[in-house]
Amino acid sequence: MPELGEVAHAAKLLATNLKGKTISKFLPDIKDSIVFPSADFDHLQKSLQNNKIDHVGRHGKYFWITTTVSNNNNNNMVVKTEASKEISDSIRSKYNVLLMHFGMTGWINIKGVDTHFVVMENSKNGQKPEPKKIDKWPPKYSKFELITNDGTEVSFTDPRRLARIRLLQIDHDDDDDDDDQDDVPGYVETQLKKIEPLIRSGPDFSKHQNQIWTEQEFLQKIAKKRVPVKSLLLDQSLFAGVGNWMADEILFQSRIHPEQYVNELSINHKIKLFNSILEICRITVETEGNTDSFPISWLMIHRWSKKIKTGQRPKTTDGYEVDFVTVGGRTSCYVPDLQIKEKISKQESEEREEPAPQKRERSIKSEVRSTRKRAKTTTT
Repeated sequence: MPELGEVAHAAKLLATNLKGKTISKFLPDIKDSIVFPSADFDHLQKSLQNNKIDHVGRHGKYFWITTTVSNNNNNNMVVKTEASKEISDSIRSKYNVLLMHFGMTGWINIKGVDTHFVVMENSKNGQKPEPKKIDKWPPKYSKFELITNDGTEVSFTDPRRLARIRLLQIDHDDDDDDDDQDDVPGYVETQLKKIEPLIRSGPDFSKHQNQIWTEQEFLQKIAKKRVPVKSLLLDQSLFAGVGNWMADEILFQSRIHPEQYVNELSINHKIKLFNSILEICRITVETEGNTDSFPISWLMIHRWSKKIKTGQRPKTTDGYEVDFVTVGGRTSCYVPDLQIKEKISKQESEEREEPAPQKRERSIKSEVRSTRKRAKTTTT
């Protein structure tokens, strides 16, 4: 499944090739009501046609194209009456948002534009698969075609039909109190996060500092979690955009076993986990998921070796053997010599569940009691 880096790559491709252009044709696969849930295909086509593409946004595994509603489309969609005129006049702009999610096998293709995107599941004999070349247009399994006024052609493909594409409309009101109402991309993203499906998404840790948790907030959020840490990282309501391989990389860099329960982690391990999430998300987005640009110390480059049939374990650049284990139904890649599963008592586990501030407060109180006790003993 495409994760944070691949989604960032798709968004960059769309922004580079579409921003500022006008949609002359939008041709959805009218037979596929699964990929287009609750879609009115006629409305979808008419709503996007002649719209100008303003910007491309992303959050976690979702990405979107924001277009300005043309006057012709606006007149078609809104029937103005004397009663509604005052209300409609207060609306500065209307935006159509084409919201997309790749599912397991979705991807964006732009005619004549190459990409470094590869399907990881296609790796064989320890070799990274080659980027897929499009030999005919539109490509097989195309779910929509988008054609702009200058002839740019885009196709969204999905063989397994697990992707989701929705059309949403956002009104930009003069009376809106949001601080970012003059920042259209920020305004649109803020509004999207208030409605389904993005309302259920957690923070995207590749974003600016003011959009993610602080270290303290992170410790408080995970303090009471009693699940394997690998499962925690895959929870999109907590870590939007983190998928299977990213979770493995985060755990490898944190030196945490994927089966270790969150409530069993020490404070130091939790802080390492937080810092690794920030670093992996940042680098993954900066490189747009291009494995050739990943640091050589990363575990990711050894995942290609999973299907080697020689019986020998792949090794990291430092010579450590790589192994695989299933956690929560997902295959996890890890290094047994570096990611050691701790065995702790129930009491230790319960103590480690405490949020950091409470633990520090208890520690201070305990130290004060001990000091008073020693002083009383000395006096007597």
